[in-house]
Amino acid sequence: MAKRIALHQLVEKIQSGKLTPQEARDYFLVEPNAHRPFDFNTYINTDNVDVRNLEALARDADQLVRHIPAAPAARKKKAVRRRVTPRPIVAEGDSWFRLPQIFPFPNTCIDYLQQLGYAITNLAHWGDTLDQMLLAGRFWPYIDGGDDLLLFSAGGNDIIGNGGLATFLNMFDVDHTKPSDAPYYVKQGFFDNLEVVVSNLELGLIRPMAARHANKKIIMHGYDYAIPRPQGEWLGSPMQSQGLDPTFNAGLCQAIVRLMIDAYNVRLKALASKYKDLFIYLDLRGTIGKAEWYDELHGNDAAARKIAAKFAKAIDAATVTTLQKSVARVYLPSRAAA
Repeated sequence: MAKRIALHQLVEKIQSGKLTPQEARDYFLVEPNAHRPFDFNTYINTDNVDVRNLEALARDADQLVRHIPAAPAARKKKAVRRRVTPRPIVAEGDSWFRLPQIFPFPNTCIDYLQQLGYAITNLAHWGDTLDQMLLAGRFWPYIDGGDDLLLFSAGGNDIIGNGGLATFLNMFDVDHTKPSDAPYYVKQGFFDNLEVVVSNLELGLIRPMAARHANKKIIMHGYDYAIPRPQGEWLGSPMQSQGLDPTFNAGLCQAIVRLMIDAYNVRLKALASKYKDLFIYLDLRGTIGKAEWYDELHGNDAAARKIAAKFAKAIDAATVTTLQKSVARVYLPSRAAA
């Protein structure tokens, strides 16, 4: 049984980097946020932490959990060969780049890239949307300050409606039960929203990068074919509300998600073609095996290793010219987060 501690003692452990994985499991509780894909609700376990007069903090411990340092050395199963990578890299993104450092969550591809020796500053946070990333612009000081690569993971939450996936789907129809009928179920609203997301990406990130540092690179992925699960918080339940039950129509539900993921990847590929000297698109479709999904939206450790290998190949292949372009005063469009 965990030793009960005061809240200030928990904060001190986090700040000093002395919080062990076991203590993290004892002092925090984490559950999927059913109203927001790629997000988790975090709580302080009041059975083990005294939060008197600070009960509100116990009900939303996100700020504490996000500052729990990663402990890759304690989590990796075997030693890995270190790479010599002097080039500084900054990563911004969602839960595909960072998950709560609390068991049993798997490592992410960024965790494994850091273990390989890539000098990555990871700014990502689970649940963040593209809108939030662009408005915050936390990566710009790193890019302006000398980092020559930006690894970017965003849009997954946005393209499936920030928890409103059901609004993009037609009701189940007994005359449309085959996987090939997937287009019947995806409403035009999904594609309209997708165009807004891709436009914000172009106007809020790619064009400003071209204006500030045309010699630097953005490497961005388009996710993999997630698998809806019965009563799944993010995909399965919204589909079931429309009569699309993964229990009885698994192939159809998977085909619908596949169509959505393909649509996003097609548009990212088009951006890479348009901005080929700056924007690198990483196609991860088909990377994660069916048995390698940790939950509906995230791969397990084996999947993260495979994704990290693909990012490593893209990073190693990316060339950045030594000529520095002067930084222009470029401001994010007011609608970048609309």
